[in-house]
Amino acid sequence: MKRLVDILPALIFAGGLALYAPRVAVPSSYIFDEVYHAYTAGQYAAGNADAYVWYTKSPQKGVAYMWNHPPLGIHLISIGIRIWGDHSFGWRFMSVIFGALGLVVAYSLGLALTGQVAIAALGVLLLAMDGLYFVQARTGMLDVFGVVFMMLALLQFHRYWIAAPERAGRRLLAVGLFLGLAIATKWNAAYASGLIGMIAVARAFWIGGRAGDATTVARHLAWVLVGLVIVPAAMYLLAYVPFFMVGHDFTDFVELQRQIYSYHSHLTATHAYQSRWWQWPLVQRPVWYHVTRYETGSANIYALANPILHWVLLPATVWAMVWWWRRRDPAWLTAGLGFFGQWLPWALVSRISFAYHFLPVVPFGCIALALGLNRMAEGPRAVQWLPWVYVGVVIVAFVFFYPIYACVPLTPEQFTWRMWMPSWR
Repeated sequence: MKRLVDILPALIFAGGLALYAPRVAVPSSYIFDEVYHAYTAGQYAAGNADAYVWYTKSPQKGVAYMWNHPPLGIHLISIGIRIWGDHSFGWRFMSVIFGALGLVVAYSLGLALTGQVAIAALGVLLLAMDGLYFVQARTGMLDVFGVVFMMLALLQFHRYWIAAPERAGRRLLAVGLFLGLAIATKWNAAYASGLIGMIAVARAFWIGGRAGDATTVARHLAWVLVGLVIVPAAMYLLAYVPFFMVGHDFTDFVELQRQIYSYHSHLTATHAYQSRWWQWPLVQRPVWYHVTRYETGSANIYALANPILHWVLLPATVWAMVWWWRRRDPAWLTAGLGFFGQWLPWALVSRISFAYHFLPVVPFGCIALALGLNRMAEGPRAVQWLPWVYVGVVIVAFVFFYPIYACVPLTPEQFTWRMWMPSWR
């Protein structure tokens, strides 16, 4: 048994590759925001300096340079293009790798929060059966990279939070490393990063108050400054090294940051598949990424959450946080940051948003749900069977929706069966 536990992360990674790699090159054309992200990654690989800045336009119709997010995710996509070529398998390759890696990180996070291999493994299974995570792990977009980096950041935060005060500060270096990588992928990561910073500052004063020593406060605040400001800033700047290498200077860099901020703060565009933050856990509005039409039907890709899973993530997380709180288990804070700290800030965002913005929240909800199912399985005999049935239904739902996750051809009738709500069309 110990041998199995030791190799479980490798098995999870291999299982993730086996789940996400088949048919990943279908369709062979760009889908949804790949016209920006994957196209720009190809231009990075080709050494096109114009692809980095806001004042140039692509000479090719139907695509555009992506400059309105930091470049790290684009560079990661470009690795696959450099290895395999500028085609659909190449520009989706790194998403598959990070999708599988994300399952391993979710396992480590679940193990850290619960201390039980079975619960951590169940959380991974639930995450693997989520259609939203599945689709993003097979699409040449930025989101899966940011999700993995934020899981790693919050895993390190949890280790910081439970560490003895005299050893806690240095753990912020690892927190800041992954926060920097997440922010260098998408600025969305700044929401949870700010909350982590406030908590770390509060802990510095709490530690100093208990010690009755201003020097202790200053020492911990110094770790906060280095770990949560300097290290993330360094990671962010390192992501722009290729930007400088193709000929752009620091003035261009500063102006680009201003342009990114201006773009997102003044964005008024709308989209047929946009949705609001409160709709995401209800699975009210998925995003239609692609359709290939045939005489006998069509093949589609929907960024659609597994509804059987997502409909219970919010209550499961609330229950788990209360359960941890009553036992004075610090896991409640990490889970709360991961779920609510990455979701509720979107209530303050007026610009267009989509269901996939809920993706960073999903791993934390799956871990919380796995904890609840485990407790139920160990509860009264009358309900011990329910978790097994529920997990089975989640798996069946994933298999049922798989064709519209993986661009498998369906007849019009078969497609209609999978449109459970009018708002999904």
